[in-house]
Amino acid sequence: MKRVGYWISEKKAKSLNLEDQKEVFRNAGIELIKLDIFRPLEDQGPFDLILHKFTGLMVKAEEGDTASLTVLQNVKDYIRCHPTCLLVDTFDSLKNLIDRNEQYKTLLRCHLLDSDSCVFTPTFVELTTTDISINKARLQQANVKFPFVCKPIVAHSTSLSHKMCIIFNESGLKDVQPPCVAQTFINHNAVLYKVFVIGDKQYITERPSLKNFYNEDQETIYFDSSQISKPNCSNALTELDDGDPNQTDSPAKPDLELLKELGQVVGLEFQIQLFGIDVIVDCITKKYAVIDINAFPGYEGVDGFVQLLCNHLMTLMNRQAANTGNDRSLAGNKHNGHHLPLENGYCDRRKRLKYSSPEPEEHSGVCSKCCDNLFLSSGNKTVQMCQAKSLSEDLSVQVENRAKSDVIPWKQPINGCVEHSL
Repeated sequence: MKRVGYWISEKKAKSLNLEDQKEVFRNAGIELIKLDIFRPLEDQGPFDLILHKFTGLMVKAEEGDTASLTVLQNVKDYIRCHPTCLLVDTFDSLKNLIDRNEQYKTLLRCHLLDSDSCVFTPTFVELTTTDISINKARLQQANVKFPFVCKPIVAHSTSLSHKMCIIFNESGLKDVQPPCVAQTFINHNAVLYKVFVIGDKQYITERPSLKNFYNEDQETIYFDSSQISKPNCSNALTELDDGDPNQTDSPAKPDLELLKELGQVVGLEFQIQLFGIDVIVDCITKKYAVIDINAFPGYEGVDGFVQLLCNHLMTLMNRQAANTGNDRSLAGNKHNGHHLPLENGYCDRRKRLKYSSPEPEEHSGVCSKCCDNLFLSSGNKTVQMCQAKSLSEDLSVQVENRAKSDVIPWKQPINGCVEHSL
């Protein structure tokens, strides 16, 4: 029986209800233990894995909160003393998600804005003052257009994280509330796609979103993004106006394969296992815009989430145990251990998306971020895989290796979700 310690906020505990799901964990071979984060973890262990959403405490720790700093140090001390214990997800990997400006800059490093890519992140800029002339200049320099969405700089775990506004013109610049990120608003026919990721699987749901806006001569609109995108939400901000020129009776279906690829590359770049991506489709260009990434989301609409989570955690722990036995510690895998096929001496990470590395040079089976080779046999076919370089301070883990020929096709939607598994 594997031992998993977990901690999530009281609000998230109510939505996920993990305590009432302990039988599911036991049947999967996991003893689930709720952590007392104010006691030394050494007295509560041993643990094979720690599952958490400490993002709220990380935010408070950054603000100097002593209690939060103590809790996080408690966890770090345990991991340092027990290097085979996995932390899902690592603190270092979550830092770039908590700060929206850093989050969007990391997306840019994925080359999502390359001219030949059909995925992008809308232009954005960090605003740190209420000075209208300074903000106007920064918006122009970053090519942020009206209307734009003003988002709090902190993306997670506070009540203010979802309090946003749409500013339509220069007179609305008085409503900027720093520190924040201004992001160009993209008309998308009031449809948002949530790409929920659990390791190497993606689950895609459709949610309501903000309607299209054309008239810039209007007052600032304030909204709560967590309410706007709730399942079945319907209000004046999520319903297209009569006569909207982009309204259609047959909305285009999303490119599921593309969204799957997006889930893969975001997991690789941010080095995370449990996350969600908010994606909209520009109703003019039909390109896919990534507008937010969320750590350990609620997975609303994903049938059997707890069982899927159990399966993933068991896979991680079993592989860690096997690799530890082979003296191959997984501590610090740069790409969360994703193993990717090589074709003709190139990393097969470049289909329609652009990734974080420049175009890799031809080589003998190891990509520009790799340190050794791994070979996987599939029938009579041997597929060469690239294994990501280790970083000593990261405790990410490997995901299952599969040959490209073993990719499971997209399944039919189940309760609004579409599953894809590598």
